[in-house]
Amino acid sequence: MSTQNSLNELVNLFNLIEDYYIEGFHRHHSDVESVEQEVDPENQLSEINNEISSCRKCGLFKERHNTVPGEGVINPLVMLIGEGPGADEDRTGKPFVGRAGIYLDSWLKAIDLNRSENCFIGNIVKCRPPDNRDPLPEESSACLPYLQRQISLIRPKAIMTLGRIATQILTGEKSGIGALRGRIYSYQGIPLVPTYHPSAVQRNTSLRGAVWQDLQELRSILQDG
Repeated sequence: MSTQNSLNELVNLFNLIEDYYIEGFHRHHSDVESVEQEVDPENQLSEINNEISSCRKCGLFKERHNTVPGEGVINPLVMLIGEGPGADEDRTGKPFVGRAGIYLDSWLKAIDLNRSENCFIGNIVKCRPPDNRDPLPEESSACLPYLQRQISLIRPKAIMTLGRIATQILTGEKSGIGALRGRIYSYQGIPLVPTYHPSAVQRNTSLRGAVWQDLQELRSILQDG
């Protein structure tokens, strides 16, 4: 083999190595960008919201004005979960914005929480049940996967369920909220604290003491975490 041929083969080899590293780097960089885009929680949350907005999985879509997917921050200290939107929520598309929502905000403030800074608020069902009735089992079952995906995505440090319906569905228990509260449960490995629904406490102010105990329990979990 001539010296010139050897040099040519050596040059070709270096060119191949250079091409490999350049193309490999760009391919790897592109793959990383693609993975980051796929796992970006904000994008995924928007995708869930879009799915909810066009959902027809149960009959609740027929009378809704707006879906109410929930809102808040990623990786919140606490996710608060009620049973379903009311009239004000159906009108605005936002969770807990009526009288009960204002009252809920006062609960959060009492333990140094704020819905715009360290909370995520949602419901079991994302459309308003007619006349604010309890969601039917088939309605809750149809909507629950959305909530489960939200919880898996935002990964709150703790969950607080508001009222009997949300608590029963997420704990699997059948007792009333009076019997269910006062204990700490686990959902997807996340501590879950049940309490009364703000609307119920507005109707029966004697429940305030129990709610305060539940809020203190929630704060203790957050501080220990």
